[in-house]
Amino acid sequence: MVASSLMDNQGRKGLLIISFSGMGASILLLFVSFTWKVLAPYSGTLAVLGTVFYVLSFSLGAGPVPALLLPEIFASRIRVKAISLSLGTHWISNFVIGMYFLSVVDKFRISSVYLGFATVCLVTVLYIASNVVQTKGRSLEEIELALSPST
Repeated sequence: MVASSLMDNQGRKGLLIISFSGMGASILLLFVSFTWKVLAPYSGTLAVLGTVFYVLSFSLGAGPVPALLLPEIFASRIRVKAISLSLGTHWISNFVIGMYFLSVVDKFRISSVYLGFATVCLVTVLYIASNVVQTKGRSLEEIELALSPST
């Protein structure tokens, strides 16, 4: 309910940027808590704070926004198939990450994996800022027109 009201006030694009920025910052906190020896006495507390902040950031934007944004950005003639393909890809990606996460951690160490995830969050913020259309207060027709290639 909180995310839903924030989507109406902040807009989907802004909420995604805030969400992925918060996720990236929290993952960097996890990275720092595992790698900086000077913070070793506080690493448990920092790890818990990073995890809680990550879950909060995800639940306010990256979790709920795509389910609302996808139907708005696809043209009506392809909407059902495009949403199915997008969400199917999303869940397959989640499955693959879940299956191989521990193997990757064993091979590269947890701090390197967290640094990789933080990098993905940063790249995602840059992508959203430059490529995602603001849909707040716009009709589906206006959004479709904004996304159609200009001739």
